[in-house]
Amino acid sequence: MNNITDRQGHVLTPYAHVTKAVSERSTASSGISFEGDVYSFADLMKAHPEAVRKATSAEVDDVARIWLQQQETAPHGRSDNEPDDVYATVKVGNQVVAKLYNGGIAEMSGAAASAVSGLEEPSLAGPALAQWRAETYARLLGGKVEIADTAKTQSEWTPRSGATPQYTRAELDAAIAAMQKAVAQSATVDRNA
Repeated sequence: MNNITDRQGHVLTPYAHVTKAVSERSTASSGISFEGDVYSFADLMKAHPEAVRKATSAEVDDVARIWLQQQETAPHGRSDNEPDDVYATVKVGNQVVAKLYNGGIAEMSGAAASAVSGLEEPSLAGPALAQWRAETYARLLGGKVEIADTAKTQSEWTPRSGATPQYTRAELDAAIAAMQKAVAQSATVDRNA
């Protein structure tokens, strides 16, 4: 076990040492992996008070928002590379080397990506970016652009909503309570491991 010395020179002794075997059992049951010395939080605060501060309520709310977003399993809307949202393909010979989507996203082979890497792109979005990329890639790769039947004009295109979900005070409070409960249960599992 390693000891930590506090500001007054007193040695803080860990109250537990988590071995690799204990860590593996804990990981199997709780998904948490940790190996090494465990000190009391109160002792660590005494030794290094500058490392700890009370979180503001805004910071706690931010953590709750992130936790809620991570709990959501359903995707928000469509992805940017749906098969029915293709703007164009770039072909070299008969081989498709790049596919551009109405949102401007590009999919391409590794060789094609290497050949076009480092391009300075204009600040465009949507079909305008897809068109610029398709024409530029075709020129650099010695290919041709084939506009898809599903290509949209800039005025037809609607950008995906990137808005962060808004949560009510009750939802944030419930998330904070759930996280606190999970931490308490995790501490019990680790002590019993």
